[in-house]
Amino acid sequence: MKARYRETQPFPLKVLFFLSVATLLLSACEDYRRCPGGNCPSDEEVLVQAGAVRLTPEQVRARNIGHTEEWLRGGAYYREDGTMRARWRKVFYNGTWEIKDDGRLCYQLPRWQSRCHFYMGLDDDVYLLDEGWNIGASRTFSGDQLGSIGSFNQLPDNRTR
Repeated sequence: MKARYRETQPFPLKVLFFLSVATLLLSACEDYRRCPGGNCPSDEEVLVQAGAVRLTPEQVRARNIGHTEEWLRGGAYYREDGTMRARWRKVFYNGTWEIKDDGRLCYQLPRWQSRCHFYMGLDDDVYLLDEGWNIGASRTFSGDQLGSIGSFNQLPDNRTR
């Protein structure tokens, strides 16, 4: 008698689709439990309720000019003449930046849309917010440190706030 072997099939796409939809629905349920009706406050509102204040244009200038700002997947070095050098996912860009009267830092880089973000201070921490949503605690380093921040594990020791 000949043995029968079942050919292995790739995981069915229908099952993957079902698992994806189920994950999204469970995620939505979790969000609804945290924010009934889907009316979650923005990170800016949460920070204000905690006592955070928006940094003034002068404070933004002082913390950024001549410093490298760390982002989640890169960072930027802001020169005094309004030019900047940025690194995003290991790719370097040159562009321009300016600080608006309301304290927003806006920048233009090739292949990127013009972007603006602002900062809120709470105790000794500074938070970078983009359109009201917290991108994270913001750290700066003296000088152009873009070559050092790519690893995120070996950051320079000369941090400033």
